[in-house]
Amino acid sequence: NDGSGCSGSATSSITVYATPVVTLGTFGSMCINGTAFMLTGGAPSGGIYSGPGVANGSFDPSTAGVGTHTIQYNYTDGSGCSASATSAIIVNATPVVTLGTFSAVCSNASTFSLTGGSPSGGIYSGNGVASGNFNPAAAGAATHTIQYSYTDGNGCSSSASASITVN
Repeated sequence: NDGSGCSGSATSSITVYATPVVTLGTFGSMCINGTAFMLTGGAPSGGIYSGPGVANGSFDPSTAGVGTHTIQYNYTDGSGCSASATSAIIVNATPVVTLGTFSAVCSNASTFSLTGGSPSGGIYSGNGVASGNFNPAAAGAATHTIQYSYTDGNGCSSSASASITVN
């Protein structure tokens, strides 16, 4: 009421929109020397991924670095309401692999077991190499590269190489 005994009222409506339900699948783990890949699994589609190592929707493990990284998926619906979800990506280091030096051998020397690769459990390869053994006669007179490759429990691989001369 005003002072004259008159009264009035006004009404207005407001629309309340629901917050979108946003989900993001799991990523698991990968090696730091793994290939960059496009992130997927965010729903509804049309959102934006962000986090360490993320650029234009792609994740690069070498940019993110070793460790556990949180990836966020942000989605905004047509009403301007937004929500997000997160998931972790684990980036594992590659193993440190070394290979000692080899002494020169004669081409008529007997086949011998290759050693010096660390950590143990890796695989030797190269010209004249079979099942971890080196056959100088099969390799032939020259300087050959022996490679030692190792894969750790995370599935990450690395290698080292050394030369051996066959006289």
